[in-house]
Amino acid sequence: MKRGIGTYQSKKVLNVSGLPNMIFTFLICVACWYIGYTNKLGFPVQRNSDTSLFWDYICTWLNDINFTFLVGFLLLLLGAALLQRFNFRFVIIRGKTTLPFLLFLLLNSINPDFYPVRPISLAIFPLFFALFELFSAYQNPAATGRMFNMMFYLVAGSLIWPYLLWFIPVIGIGMYQFRILNVRTFSATLLGFFTVCWFVLGWCIWKHDFSIFTNFFHCLTAIQLFFFSKSWLIGWLMPFCVFFMMIVLLIYIIVQESENTIRTRHFLSFLFLFSMVAFMLSLLYASNATDFVCVFYLPVSIMMSYFLSDRKRFIPFLIYYLLIAILVILLIVRLWNI
Repeated sequence: MKRGIGTYQSKKVLNVSGLPNMIFTFLICVACWYIGYTNKLGFPVQRNSDTSLFWDYICTWLNDINFTFLVGFLLLLLGAALLQRFNFRFVIIRGKTTLPFLLFLLLNSINPDFYPVRPISLAIFPLFFALFELFSAYQNPAATGRMFNMMFYLVAGSLIWPYLLWFIPVIGIGMYQFRILNVRTFSATLLGFFTVCWFVLGWCIWKHDFSIFTNFFHCLTAIQLFFFSKSWLIGWLMPFCVFFMMIVLLIYIIVQESENTIRTRHFLSFLFLFSMVAFMLSLLYASNATDFVCVFYLPVSIMMSYFLSDRKRFIPFLIYYLLIAILVILLIVRLWNI
């Protein structure tokens, strides 16, 4: 009896997502946001030709630096909380852990380009809802309502960040992989897509202004390769570092594939595909690379959490603090060159 109690207590102490690490990680994130606040990084919020008209309207409300940074940090916290809820709902990671929340919060907080608010700060929520509907319909070919909702969320979110439309093919692959795709579910996704389009078209006819559609076309065709952008090497140190870690995670997941259920393997393979598409799109749209990198961090946070939660003894701590050290060093390099 005593041995069982001792074993349980040791596991609690060695939990990488325990309260001490949560506090430590949260303080690092707050310190990063404070540095961004004092240096007014990203403020005032920029509007350009590669953003949607809805985002341009939202930016008119972000004139006060205190309000803007507070909203940005709260949106990031809410996004990390939704990712944590997403993991608990679908049990992608064995055991209870707060690592998805901590890693998503950490990866985005240490990215100075993310301050204070980006279009993806708002568009990430309809993307979460769309992925929630997709995963909830796993191996349920009769889930036409969820497929309608999924596409509705995705297209509605594209009104804030048009590049969400590029993830529709990935969603289609996920429907096929999860054994959802058939004539009825495909028709439901088309109905969800055109429902938003009809609402937007009705608004344009009422206002006698069709600039929303031309703005969509301009955004999606404004391709700018990352190595043609200014200071691309410094700005891409962190994403490339995380990309390398993702490749290592993929190798680990493949090696451990036999220990996972078919459901978990399907979820992890889709998350890897999703992260690859997000990263490749960030290389094509340099002016919006930060938003794509934020989407890239979404599945990577779950995959890294899966890896760390499966390690024993001190290994998760070593990897976790090594990751923090690398990210902080990269942040210092970025700030030194700003």
